[in-house]
Amino acid sequence: MSTTKPIRRVTIIGTGVIGASWAALYLAKGLEVVATDIAPNAEAALKRFVDAAWPALKRLGLAPGASQSKLSFTPKIEAAVSGADLVQENGPERLDFKQKLYGQLDDLLPAEVIIASSSSGLTMSEIQLGCRSHPERCVIGHPFNPPHLVPLVEIVGGAKTSEETIQRVAEFYQAIGRRTVRVRKEMPGHVANRLQAALAREVYYLVPKASSAPPMWIRHCAGDRACGGASWATCCSITWAAVKAASSIFSNNSPVP
Repeated sequence: MSTTKPIRRVTIIGTGVIGASWAALYLAKGLEVVATDIAPNAEAALKRFVDAAWPALKRLGLAPGASQSKLSFTPKIEAAVSGADLVQENGPERLDFKQKLYGQLDDLLPAEVIIASSSSGLTMSEIQLGCRSHPERCVIGHPFNPPHLVPLVEIVGGAKTSEETIQRVAEFYQAIGRRTVRVRKEMPGHVANRLQAALAREVYYLVPKASSAPPMWIRHCAGDRACGGASWATCCSITWAAVKAASSIFSNNSPVP
């Protein structure tokens, strides 16, 4: 599968929150993006998301050639993957769905085209069982929400993923300004999501204890971004009201002060 062909055209499969955010990022980096989704009004929703994300991306700095005009949409997966250099898959977190999809992609795509999954819970060893011919080009490229703002991607290979694929996808993500973390042992949730879950449990515990005010927790998280920009983004995305409501459940329904 050895190739030095640059990645210029990316296919986005699934244009929900994660897929749309990936699309915005790739467009901002000057890439051509072809998106596909069978959901009603998916195209309109995707374009609204990109429009809304564009001002922030402009402030961060657009790459030469960056343009929303490089985005196209088709409901036909065959058309969407034609000419793709990389596929970023963001489908439902159902193993049967992904295995069937990967079997279809395996038949449609040349052997050198990487298939990267944004899956946050399934392992690539399970997913790539759907690929009969070239499972070696399948890899987890797990972003953090939203991918166009949080510059961290976990890379996890499956039992049949080649080292070349892992190296190529890491170089690609790094070239568009992402920080990559190689996770060498597969586990549900990978690593950062599990750390975030542990942090969330502590937040739910601390709210009724009133050991410090929520702004103090945010400052704690912000003080060590090297330890996890994704954890910082997660803390910022959880509103104080939501945490207060959830904490009553996680603390045996005790009242929240």
